[in-house]
Amino acid sequence: MEFVMNKIMSIDKDAESYRKGIDELLKEKQNELEKTIVDMKDSWEEESKNIKNTISNEKIIEAEEKAKNIRAEKEEGLNKINIKYHSNKLTIVEGVFNGIIESL
Repeated sequence: MEFVMNKIMSIDKDAESYRKGIDELLKEKQNELEKTIVDMKDSWEEESKNIKNTISNEKIIEAEEKAKNIRAEKEEGLNKINIKYHSNKLTIVEGVFNGIIESL
């Protein structure tokens, strides 16, 4: 009978030891999963930040290109106006001068 009791106690200790081992293994796996989740979240945030920066940079480059084109168009328009003014300057001055003389 004592043998049976000792055997039951031994089995009970083994079961308790096995349960503790399983609990520790589960805790380790849970910690690993939590770390993996944190790493994935950090990676996702970094990737998201990089994508946002890339898009922002693309939009900035696009806007700078549009501004450059607009500036070039306006400069071209001003140059055309200056050319017309200089080519008609004498005619304009003569017309104004004649208008002043005739009004006297």
